[in-house]
Amino acid sequence: MPGLPSRTTAAPLLLLVLVAACGPGEDTRVANLTVGISKDSAITSMGGERPSRIDPYLTGGQYIEAMLYNRAGSAPTATDTIPDRERTPLVVINGLLTGWGWAYWDSVATANKIPVAPPR
Repeated sequence: MPGLPSRTTAAPLLLLVLVAACGPGEDTRVANLTVGISKDSAITSMGGERPSRIDPYLTGGQYIEAMLYNRAGSAPTATDTIPDRERTPLVVINGLLTGWGWAYWDSVATANKIPVAPPR
């Protein structure tokens, strides 16, 4: 059919679209995550790397942890010099992964009156 990519160009084109959808600075490791897995499974899904920082909160009878990861592929640097918004947050509530990314962490933090770094 005219105007449609051939089978030989469709796969690379799809891959390019998926990579572009991640946007600059996005952490591709989150593609391995599933809501409801354990904290340990989330760490394993992130390549076994421990988070650079874990911020724990006990609020409303829930134990909330924001696990902040340095983004995959970021240049090695002192952890305390990386702004929070340049990290990838994973949110664990009562030991289970409930979501990830800044939009999710911002909504959980707002609902529980937890202060977080403001968006740039």
